[in-house]
Order: sequence, then C-alpha cells, then structure tokens
Amino acid sequence: MEKSIRLFRICIVASFAFIFSGCDEIFECVFNINPEIHQKQLLIGVVGEGYRERITAEISNEVNDNDYDYFFDVVGELPPGIFVDFNRRSVDLFGIPEEPGNYRFQVELFVERYDFNGFDGSPTCSDSTVRSFTLQVLE
Repeated sequence: MEKSIRLFRICIVASFAFIFSGCDEIFECVFNINPEIHQKQLLIGVVGEGYRERITAEISNEVNDNDYDYFFDVVGELPPGIFVDFNRRSVDLFGIPEEPGNYRFQVELFVERYDFNGFDGSPTCSDSTVRSFTLQVLE
C-alpha cells in the first residue's frame, strides 16, 4: 500500500511538472532542439593579405530553423584589421590582418522564434550557445 501511495505521489508531481513547464519545452529537450555554432578550423591569415572567413549556425534537429531570429556576438581578441559582419545565420570575418599572432575569441549565439503572439521566450531547449575559435595570422 505504501508503495502504491508513493508511486501515486510521483505521478502527481510529474504531471504538475509537465503541465506547468509546457509540452513544448519537454519536446524541445527530448529531441535536442538547440542552437548550434558549427565547429570549424579557421583559415590562416597573412599580414597584409585579404582575409575572409564565415562561421555558420543552425538550430539542430529543427526542420523550420529559418523561423528563428539569430543574434550573434563576438567576444575576445580579433587581429587588428579584421572586422565582423553579422548575417542572418552566420558571422563573417573579413579585412586585412595587420599584426601576426594567435587571436582567441568566442562566438555567442542567442535565438528567438517569432509566432503569432510575439517572440517565444523559450523556442529551444537552450536559447543560447557559445563556441571558441582561434585565428592564426602569420607574418
């Protein structure tokens, strides 16, 4: 009898958790629907020569990832002469490197989805991600 009552209590708590957290959030986490910045070995830059590289992103396991708004930020050190342009689903690095060295930075991505009622505050299991990169510039 005590075991049945315990199981009943667990079911009640799980039901409340499901109801109050919403079906969408559980679905998003079970199917691992998350923002993802693609891992990439960046091209090596050369001082005084033009440089262009693209870092891309997507929502993993999401068929409609074009329905999301992507917001990027770059944090860390970029080589002098290299600039950043944020596009719909990518970050472009471009310019002419001025100084040699190894430059470490992170690309941060935050996503939101617009629906009929406005922005969905939690469109994915996790609404952000970060990936580290190193850009090497040679003399």
